[in-house]
Amino acid sequence: MDRQQALELGREIIYREADLLDQWQWREWSELYTEECEFWCPAWITEIELGSDPARTLSHFYMTSRTALQDRTWRIESGVAPFAVPVPRTCHMISNVYVEKHDDHTIMLRSHWQCLTYARQQSSQVFGFYDHELVNTGTGWMIRKKKITLLNDHLEMPIDVNTV
Repeated sequence: MDRQQALELGREIIYREADLLDQWQWREWSELYTEECEFWCPAWITEIELGSDPARTLSHFYMTSRTALQDRTWRIESGVAPFAVPVPRTCHMISNVYVEKHDDHTIMLRSHWQCLTYARQQSSQVFGFYDHELVNTGTGWMIRKKKITLLNDHLEMPIDVNTV
């Protein structure tokens, strides 16, 4: 696979991920991830230092399995997460996608993103960078790791897996 093919494949997967979140297709979204995956949004330690180890620094969230992602989306969908009632409407926009590294088994992507959210008659936006690691499972490409660097972490409303 050449770099352009890796880019096209990677874009297709991360654009689909964003659309599934915006359409509240929780099961389909979680199925983009491998069983053992990492979904991490580190917190800023200072204005210029981002947390680098989820075991030692604070994170907005850190999940290490598809089951954990499904549990989180169940909480959103079922109303158990009180801030998610009603479920926020979102619009994810992704740009500046590029391949950092690739081979026949792994694609590392970096992109810029923005998510607009509307809930309880209030709008907010968050933005930052995504780092995705995609892996060829033999039956298709899946997300093994996603790191969400949230640049504007002084938040107007709560965030969750569907609003970043």
